[in-house]
Order: sequence, then C-alpha cells, then structure tokens
Amino acid sequence: MTPEQIRENDARWVLGTYARQPLHLSHGEGAWMWDLDGKRYLDLTSGIAVNALGHADPAVVAAIHEQASRIAHASNLYFTELHGRMARILCERSGMDKAFFCNSGTEANEGAIKFVRKFWHGNGSAWRHEIVSFRSSFHGRTFGAMAATGQEKIQAGFGPMLPGFVWADLTPESLLENIGAHTAGVILEPILAEGGVIEPSPEFVKTLMELKAKHGFLLVCDEIQTGLGRTGNWFGFQGTGLEPDLISLAKPLGGGLPLGAVLLKQRIADCLKPGDHGTTFGGNPVAVAAGLVVLDRLARPGFLDGVNAVAKHLREGLASLNGIGPFGALRGRGMLIGIEVSCDPGAIIDAAREEGLIVYRAGAVLRLLPPLVLTAEQADLAVEGLRKVAARI
Repeated sequence: MTPEQIRENDARWVLGTYARQPLHLSHGEGAWMWDLDGKRYLDLTSGIAVNALGHADPAVVAAIHEQASRIAHASNLYFTELHGRMARILCERSGMDKAFFCNSGTEANEGAIKFVRKFWHGNGSAWRHEIVSFRSSFHGRTFGAMAATGQEKIQAGFGPMLPGFVWADLTPESLLENIGAHTAGVILEPILAEGGVIEPSPEFVKTLMELKAKHGFLLVCDEIQTGLGRTGNWFGFQGTGLEPDLISLAKPLGGGLPLGAVLLKQRIADCLKPGDHGTTFGGNPVAVAAGLVVLDRLARPGFLDGVNAVAKHLREGLASLNGIGPFGALRGRGMLIGIEVSCDPGAIIDAAREEGLIVYRAGAVLRLLPPLVLTAEQADLAVEGLRKVAARI
C-alpha cells in the first residue's frame, strides 16, 4: 500500500477515540523512529513508557521469534516455564510472594481491586470494601479502574460509577479525613504520571504509613508507569517509605507486547482459590518471553547505573531551559520527566514534531518518557531540539 492509501484507511476506518498526531510511523531502532515519508524522529515517549529498551531491540526480537515458533498461546489451564521464571524475578525484586499475569495496566488494577475486596471477605469483614484513591490519579479505563481514577473527565458520560470508591487529596489532612477502620485498601501511584507528574510529599507518605499501621488497610502501589527502571529503581515505591501489599505492573513488562501483572503478599494469595479470577490471554508466552529480556537487562550489572547517569544528564540539560520560552521547572524522577510550561502543551508537541522530536503531555505539563537505552548524545539532541522549539513558540 502507498503512504496515501495507509493514511486514507486510518482516517476512514479507525475509531476516533484518540487525538492522534498527524504522524504515520513506519519503523524504529533504539530511540529513533521513522515515518512513512522517511523522516527520522527521536522518540521521547517510548510508546507511553512501554518500549523501555527502545524499538526493535535485537534480543527482544529474537525472543519473540523463538517463542512464537514454539508455542504462541497455551491458556492458563497449563504451566509454562516462562511464567514461573518471570514471577520469581518480580517477586524477589519487589518483596512480594505471588504473581498474577494479565494483559494490561487497567486489567492489573482491576485484579488488585478484586483481590483487596476478596481479602476482607475471606477474613469475615465483607463490609470493609471501600477503596481510597487520589485526585489527579489515573488507573485505567475499565470500570473498576475508572472508578478509582481521580479525574472527572475520564468518567464523564459513563456513569453511574461503581460504588465503594473515595477520592482524597494528596495531603496528610485529606488522608486523616478519608481513611479509617472502614477502609479496605488504598491505591496510589508513587508518581501520578498521567495526572501531571506529581510526587506525593514525604509528609504524605509518613501519614499514610502511620494510618496503615493503625487501621490495617491494604496498600496497592500502581507501578504501571513508574515500575521497571523508569524512576531509576526497579520500582517507584523503593526509597520512598511506601510499603505495598500489592503492586500492579504493565507497560514495559512485555517488552512492547501486551502484558500486565499483579504482585501480592502471601496472606492475600491465601484468600484466593481457583475460579476467583481469570484471563484467557494473560501471561501470553510470547509477551512473557519478550518481557524476560527486559527483566534480564534491568538485572545486568551497571544497567540501571547507566540509566540514572543519562537521566541526570538529560535533566540537567532540561533544567537549563527553565525560563526560556514556555519552559519552566522539572518534575518527576529518573526517566519520568514532567516540564512545567506556560502554554498549551499541544503547541509544544506540534513544534517538537517539526524539529524531529516525539514528546507527550500529562494534562498541562509536558511529559517525557524516553527509552531507558537513551544515550547522553541523544539527550543532548533532545535538549537542543526543545531549545529550538522555544524559539518557535
């Protein structure tokens, strides 16, 4: 098909639930992507934090090819050695005891919500079903995850929402107002990425953990965007004082293919039996094979040190843009970067694309999610490109 035919098919047949950029991609390599016309772009979004190892990583491609040639789908009626290996790595790195595999981030959060409620039901406290989440949070588009998402625009037109969810503010005072002996669980992103790259304060975390010790609710850390190297650690909760009972994962977990997971403590797993939850495609062998390459790379000595070094270099360059054109202060950690801007981020996204940069937004904040394999030289190109964008704006 010609590029014109491809564009015509997209416009005619694809449902318009995304405000897509006028960009038709052809292929990628590492941190680079090319469109149908052959123009090259530096990808600073990683498919919204999915392509942690960039595009067409040779080891990921080889793992997909090998596994697809053996068995592409087995269902969860049987074991494969891949599931156990990935579960062991994730549990050992996170401090959890069991893993449930699914297909996506929203499905992982659906599972976590169900497991929280099942835990209290199994312990004779079915009345304890309330889940507390936070304004500006994002947990997914399916009904349970959407009910937990603290953004009215996400829920608009889809009501009524599922009951039993409460939104709190990211303040110690709001925690004290909304959490009590009736609370079954709290779901929290270590950094609220979609909501504006907002990080809870140390005072907030301290109060949350004090309330957890007092009331015994279960803490779900939504690590879908912060997990697996994005913040410089294996998980975004590490080093913050947060002590989760469940962790939801997705995005980079499948090496570019659909894969999610819920990690949980043994005492929660003990309340779940066959038939309580399921998924046909969850833990697809091809996706798990690709994801194991990501986990193996993260575990490689020096890999995360290199990620942190490039992230530091990139952030220093971006900080030098503060006050130039629309650019302001930085937010976030590691390769999860928010840039405060004084204009509509959409204008910056368009101008950046003209300069050969692919960037994204988080509400009113410009958001960068580079692949973890970004080099220092590419970081310099990104900063220089955004400097040119400032001149355009």
